Amino acid sequence: MDPARFWQITPRLLEIEIRGVKQRLKRERELVWWGAMLPHMTKPVPLEVFLGQPVDEAARIRQFHAAWDKVDRAMGKSNKC
Repeated sequence: MDPARFWQITPRLLEIEIRGVKQRLKRERELVWWGAMLPHMTKPVPLEVFLGQPVDEAARIRQFHAAWDKVDRAMGKSNKC
């Protein structure tokens, strides 16, 4: 980032940009690793695994319900009938 850009943005925007750079660098490292390892793999990797972490629907649903249970507890409600 050039110095002029640094002084033009707010601390929040700076943090967002830094997080974005970290994510981009992490993804670039992952792609380099995959590129180096692909010739050594004996069987093809499923596309979903190659493109990223597959979404575990059951875990996602559990997290969703846990978050709502937390909201309900904060509001004094019970999820038991």
